[in-house]
Amino acid sequence: MKKNAHTALRVAVVLALAMAPAAHATNSTVEASKLRQNLYSTCFVTEDEGWAVGDLGRIFHTINGGLEWEIQTSGTKRPFVSINCIDKNNIYAAGQAGQVSKTTDGGKTWKALTTGLDRQLLSVNFADVNRGIAVGDYGKMIRTDDGGASWSPASVPPDTKLPEDVAEVVEPGDVVLYSADFADRDHVWVVGEFGVVLASGDGGQTFHSQNSAAETTLFGVHFIDNQHGWAVGMEATLMATSDGGETWTKVPVDTPKGFSLALYEVNVNKDSQVGWAIGNNGFLLNSMDGGQTWKRVQVPVQLGSSWFRGLSLLPDGRGFAVGANGLVLSMNKDTFKPLKERF
Repeated sequence: MKKNAHTALRVAVVLALAMAPAAHATNSTVEASKLRQNLYSTCFVTEDEGWAVGDLGRIFHTINGGLEWEIQTSGTKRPFVSINCIDKNNIYAAGQAGQVSKTTDGGKTWKALTTGLDRQLLSVNFADVNRGIAVGDYGKMIRTDDGGASWSPASVPPDTKLPEDVAEVVEPGDVVLYSADFADRDHVWVVGEFGVVLASGDGGQTFHSQNSAAETTLFGVHFIDNQHGWAVGMEATLMATSDGGETWTKVPVDTPKGFSLALYEVNVNKDSQVGWAIGNNGFLLNSMDGGQTWKRVQVPVQLGSSWFRGLSLLPDGRGFAVGANGLVLSMNKDTFKPLKERF
């Protein structure tokens, strides 16, 4: 994709998140059928309990599998776009203007952390309750080893290769980074614009660039151990590695004729061998063999204009996806069910 198209995407995605409407959260409960805010990220700790974040600076919490959502008081008007559950008590959320918030009591109280950033953070991921990383706009990466009490910057390697036409006008340090994922406490991967893939073996202190199988924007990355991982992005890009990212290979993807769809997030569960990748225009992919092969999942016509952004899978093969206009999908291995009738 040409650099002007990438620039347009950067503006559309980052500004959309930055300009999303905001309001103080209130402690109330809303049924899934009545959710209207766009949801960008979700994490579940059981088939019943999970969280989601999106527009209006709200954090949503469910204890009945997404049928009802309590709006937890976050203490900010700024929208969140990423949430990560370490367990049922310790959860981190990140979003606009460098904000990261933390709870240690399952969301009863949330505390805003000082990150030192004012750029958008688009992904937050923790290896455990202490070590985590957040990434976002213009190559920003920050990491913590003390549960967010303090943060230190990490840098995009200056020798990171970009497509030739892009390298003329974009520095590696200016690339938007969309997703980060820890495989274990030491190994973490980050993906972003122009097919950039960064890897760290020291918990995110330093990164090196890996040879990507794509030059288009990558929105999501997921590893099940320090060898096996997947990344997804624009133009139905799905690529996989089985050697810790030394080599990445594009995976064939079935797409509707005449469409160039994007995939926003991918997740594979090592225990159940179930995998899902989610995107725009009702684009869903499913794997039942641990991410080795993928098939496109047919969706109802009325879901064809909806996008899905957040994904969380459980060890038993169940999971949840969230997206446009408060849409929540309950997933079970290779099937799914929308939790509201009108989308």
